[in-house]
Amino acid sequence: MTVDISTEVLKSLCISPDEYVYLYLIYLQEYEELESLNLSISEDNLQTKGLIKLGAEGLRSHVVRYGFQNLQETSFDQMWSDLLSHFPIKVTTRNNGVRVLRSKDPEAQSNLKAKNRYQKVVGKSLAKHTEIIKGLKIELDIRRKGDQMEFMQNLDTWIYQHTWEKYASLDGGESQPNQRITRRL
Repeated sequence: MTVDISTEVLKSLCISPDEYVYLYLIYLQEYEELESLNLSISEDNLQTKGLIKLGAEGLRSHVVRYGFQNLQETSFDQMWSDLLSHFPIKVTTRNNGVRVLRSKDPEAQSNLKAKNRYQKVVGKSLAKHTEIIKGLKIELDIRRKGDQMEFMQNLDTWIYQHTWEKYASLDGGESQPNQRITRRL
């Protein structure tokens, strides 16, 4: 069995890789696999952090709590809905026109291409989805401050071109200049 461990999750939960594997295998109910491993963990520490509820009947009665479950793979439909809740439906242009960026209905045929592409990009990775949402929020913030919302890409173009990558590394305080930079010679 392969277990992918995100260092961001380890940092946010303040746990060791062994503790992560322990919680993950209990979460998946892979008790035989867990019993075959030699992990250095402190069950009491995990319970104190609110990540697990220790059962009285031993390992099989332990329950992983929401704090850990929330950081695991999320269903794609939840991530897709989250993206759509942040992505604008339409923008107003300077000549008071309206540009539609995506369909209001998440299951609309016009959103199907974008949905399939997004599924290829994120798979079941909540970390990738979180990075994309962070980039989207920063882009929207920059565009709103600079009165540039009319230049926002359509949803399918935005996903296909991985536009969030341009903004995800910015901290939100940085922005593009609002005016053209010129020099006098």
